[in-house]
Amino acid sequence: MLIAYIAYENLNDNEKATIDRIFAQSHDKDFDNIISAATWPDHIKTSDPRRFRQPIPFERSEILDIFNDWHYVKTPYNPTNMYLPPKHLYGHKGKHNAAGISKHIYRTLVNVKKKPKHGSYYSYNFYLKYFIHLFADIHQPLHTLNFYNENLLNGDKGGNDITVTYGGLTGNIHYLCDSIFNSRRKRWPTVDVQKLKKDAINLMNFFPPRALRNELRIPRDKIAYIDTIVNQAYELALEYVYNKLPMQHLSKEKMFPVNRTFVTQLKHILYRQMVLAGYRLAEYLKDILDNVPDD
Repeated sequence: MLIAYIAYENLNDNEKATIDRIFAQSHDKDFDNIISAATWPDHIKTSDPRRFRQPIPFERSEILDIFNDWHYVKTPYNPTNMYLPPKHLYGHKGKHNAAGISKHIYRTLVNVKKKPKHGSYYSYNFYLKYFIHLFADIHQPLHTLNFYNENLLNGDKGGNDITVTYGGLTGNIHYLCDSIFNSRRKRWPTVDVQKLKKDAINLMNFFPPRALRNELRIPRDKIAYIDTIVNQAYELALEYVYNKLPMQHLSKEKMFPVNRTFVTQLKHILYRQMVLAGYRLAEYLKDILDNVPDD
């Protein structure tokens, strides 16, 4: 949600009007603006019992698990050089992951080239909701890899199978990164939208574009650059998570304490990644929105 709003704030008035018009025609009226639309791909997923979830009055228990792999790029991280079967060794290749789907959506929508009677509101809503969400996912380091050791023969599912403790907080490291260690755990529609907008502005002031200028030099080939984004996030996962944990001993059965330095550094990187994702997302959305048909 926060990433989507940062992107929205970096669009011009015409671009905002176009995306507002599309989301206003959403088939699901509970997700008819860019902030709520960004959460829709998670809301249609099957509930994960490992995660805290507040009841939402308008929701039924969903069963749409066919898109789950779209949220990750399962690049193998295998520091002990275990044998990995092809399904793990090459599982991050191809279209059906966060990078591949993001590329496909961007390419498809840019290639509309404003052709009349091309693309229904349903199609644009589906594609834009997923693009916004998945583009954010590939900036979250633990959405970009699968860690293996002798205790995790099928991988750690991007940290979902690694439990850490800090003070009185216990949780899997993937969820704690998603929620910035529970500081952003509120889900739509319980989130305070005005506070979210204020937080986004504060973060943009803390990480202005000039401070991120090297990473905001997006090349002409924006499709290929998506792989660069994933690789950068992957390297951050190694530097700020796995290299600071006892990798040889990681397993589902144990809990691993982390210290204040670990949490402070990781939170800083995660917030920085969120703002960077918002700035970059705006640049991709500009291309897409510039090619939306006038009709």
